[in-house]
Amino acid sequence: MVETAQNLPLQLERLAAQRQLYSTAKTIFAWQVILGGPVALLSALVAVFDPSYKAYVAIWGIAVTCSDAFWLTPWQRRLKDSAARVQEAFDCDVLQLPWNKVKTGKRPEPELIDEQARSYEKRASSMPSLRNWYPPAVDALPLHLARLVCQRSNCWWDAKQRRRYAAVLLGVIIVVFLIVFALSLRGGLTLESFVLTVAAPLSPAFVLGLRQFSEHRESATRLEKLKDHVESTWENGIGGAPVDAVTQASRALQDEIFENRRKSPTVIDALFKRLRTSYERQMNRAADEYVQQAKHALRLK
Repeated sequence: MVETAQNLPLQLERLAAQRQLYSTAKTIFAWQVILGGPVALLSALVAVFDPSYKAYVAIWGIAVTCSDAFWLTPWQRRLKDSAARVQEAFDCDVLQLPWNKVKTGKRPEPELIDEQARSYEKRASSMPSLRNWYPPAVDALPLHLARLVCQRSNCWWDAKQRRRYAAVLLGVIIVVFLIVFALSLRGGLTLESFVLTVAAPLSPAFVLGLRQFSEHRESATRLEKLKDHVESTWENGIGGAPVDAVTQASRALQDEIFENRRKSPTVIDALFKRLRTSYERQMNRAADEYVQQAKHALRLK
């Protein structure tokens, strides 16, 4: 059922396309970090040791902030929206949910999926497999319950990695600030000089980092609330609630999952690959427990 559907060529192509779209969005974010981070830090250090560059450094900081607000961030947002719609198409087919055009808009174009999936082929060997996106164990359950386990897995995985990523981001921001502040003190800068020479050019990096930290935390909080709703619906489902009622609840939950994907910032591939093995093991273990719980409640074989 779910295991067979999610591994069909069309669905694997969709997963490849959404991963490529997210990868492009992450590349844009990387440029935002480079321009607002190392480059800005280097320019700030230059200004510390040669004050004649202070005006140029301040202009650079303003230019990076404007390009981030009016070009890079909107571009990244469009890519995330496309990736979320591709993922939604995968979920709707695999989990057998109707497409909600009012919430999601039109389905992603086949040409977009083909283009992005072909681009992904160039780097597929270095990325985790796309097969068995959801725990295969759910095939032992009726569809309306299997769907809930998959939705819970979505929420749990994403929330946990975003909490971890937010913690890493905050640590990096604090360390960078302390290093720059210490170097400024060593260079004998006054408070006014520190603000103009160091804080101004580095402001894009700190604003970007703090914004990412806040957005990841907010996204994780939304996902944890959604997971609670999934678990509540699950209790109703194994308690004998009508299949149609559980399915309608899943459709409503899927709308919120889509919205969160569309709005949330990306997580870098390095962290995703590092956490994937342990998270996948935990996810499959939890799915096994939910399957056993349903079997016991519904007296399934």
